[in-house]
Amino acid sequence: MNTLMTSVDYSSATDQSLIALIAEQQDKLALAELYERYRHNLAGFIRRKLFQDRLVDEVFNDVMFTVWQKASAFRSESKVSTWIFGIAYRTCLTHLRKESKHQIETANDELENLSYEDSSETNQELKTAMNELSEQHQDVIELAYFYGHSMIEMSEILACPVNTVKTRLFHARKQLRQSVEKLQSQR
Repeated sequence: MNTLMTSVDYSSATDQSLIALIAEQQDKLALAELYERYRHNLAGFIRRKLFQDRLVDEVFNDVMFTVWQKASAFRSESKVSTWIFGIAYRTCLTHLRKESKHQIETANDELENLSYEDSSETNQELKTAMNELSEQHQDVIELAYFYGHSMIEMSEILACPVNTVKTRLFHARKQLRQSVEKLQSQR
């Protein structure tokens, strides 16, 4: 270990600096810092994408292993978070393809296990309305509102044109609004 690596303050380093340390020096402490920074949000994204708690750790570790292996391929054309969420999205798709049809069908039952920080009626209505959205519409709502990604970032993560993201977001918001209004009128 060289002296340069021991003088790094990992907790205050930028994500881009950590990726550079991983790429250039195979710095395990830099990976550990990224692991901690992304564990909560990325695990939540993976959980909602797969609907299977048992796969979250496995997929999260696969994502971080890919970050470790591909750090030198990161070209700084996007934010590190966009790059990592893109890896997570593609890793989730790969895992979904590997799962049997039966396991995917029973995943809908596990939606009830999703935890939202507030269990008020409005949040319960929102949760119900989210479950009524298509997978593509759920993806754009989550990436935009739960994780704060821009249209361009979502386009990169989902590997589709920006206009497609805009259209999906428009329709998802419209459907969410209608579903929540319907649920509220049934109270």
